[in-house]
Amino acid sequence: MTDSADPQDPHDLRAFADRLRQAMESADLGLFGAMLHPDVRWGGEQETPETCHSRSDVLAWHGRLHAAGVRAHVHEVILRPHAVVLELALTGPSAGPRGPRPDRVFQVFRLTDDRIADIRGFPTRDEALSLADRPWQPAQHR
Repeated sequence: MTDSADPQDPHDLRAFADRLRQAMESADLGLFGAMLHPDVRWGGEQETPETCHSRSDVLAWHGRLHAAGVRAHVHEVILRPHAVVLELALTGPSAGPRGPRPDRVFQVFRLTDDRIADIRGFPTRDEALSLADRPWQPAQHR
């Protein structure tokens, strides 16, 4: 997406999703970082010690996962007007610092200002789509 991109334009969103898929599958932190809003938040509804609140937090977390041997393969890409949902198959160590690693996760990447501003993971497609389809105000989590 360019500075003048329309997030509801399916061509712009498809190009963005293609870059996101490439970043996830190649573990290219430079490409992924360029797609992140400076104040991106990654985590569930509740604040936890693992919740990320910045581009550098998210990149550090992804870097640790990659260094530990975790790899992601994109199985499905779902576009919504202001979100991209990726179904990720995960491989690598079966457990991490917080316990067992899931084999599959559905990540919702919500967008603002042509960048990823919010990332949430879900165990099921339906849960992910429920969030992706909900109206979202980025200022709510800042």
